[in-house]
Amino acid sequence: MVTHGMVIMPQYEKKSLSDIVVAYVKNRILSGVLKSGDKLTEADISSELSTSRAPVREAMRILNEQGIVSFSPRRGNQVLEMSPQEVLEVFDIRITLEIQILHILSTQPILQEKDYQELHQMTMQMQKGEQQCSTNEERVFLLNTLDLAFHRYLWTASESSRRAQILEGLFYQLLIVMNQNIVSLGTFEEKAQEHLQILNALKTNQPPLVSEAFMQHLHKYVNATLANSK
Repeated sequence: MVTHGMVIMPQYEKKSLSDIVVAYVKNRILSGVLKSGDKLTEADISSELSTSRAPVREAMRILNEQGIVSFSPRRGNQVLEMSPQEVLEVFDIRITLEIQILHILSTQPILQEKDYQELHQMTMQMQKGEQQCSTNEERVFLLNTLDLAFHRYLWTASESSRRAQILEGLFYQLLIVMNQNIVSLGTFEEKAQEHLQILNALKTNQPPLVSEAFMQHLHKYVNATLANSK
């Protein structure tokens, strides 16, 4: 992602063509453009990215494995749809896995001062996020990208690669649902303060305080998302 003044846009690194398609779809989720049930047409995506359909097909397979895209012979590829019960189940799984990671980080000498500084810098960047955005799409993209970056940093730091891989997929699954009403995403200031509470709790090396800060953060998403789905 690049921010130049008020312009915020994703950049696609030199990867395989299928990886570029995967990143393209995920960025459209991060920006709030793609929502539950939206159809993903191979011809449209290949035209948009100036590529053949083969890498698009492979990307759809990858996204399907990650639980972000579903396929049916009648409807083709479409963005994941979930019932309120399924949404709650995904939240429960994410909470369980992420608390395990936070327990690792708060009971083992993994996070160093440079890590705390990096995480603090992320919260400050989020706090100033509103000033960097000129459109609502930019605002949603930056808010979600910074939220993912903060949590991904913790997932990666724990060296729990399998949990991290699962959590990233769950993040996008929940974001798809929250995109139905972007009010459920919260504001830059709210999310920055919640991340700061998690960070300060981690510095105490007391798992109960860390879990409490994280649960307060996630429960706001849970309540807002389930309220919107009723």
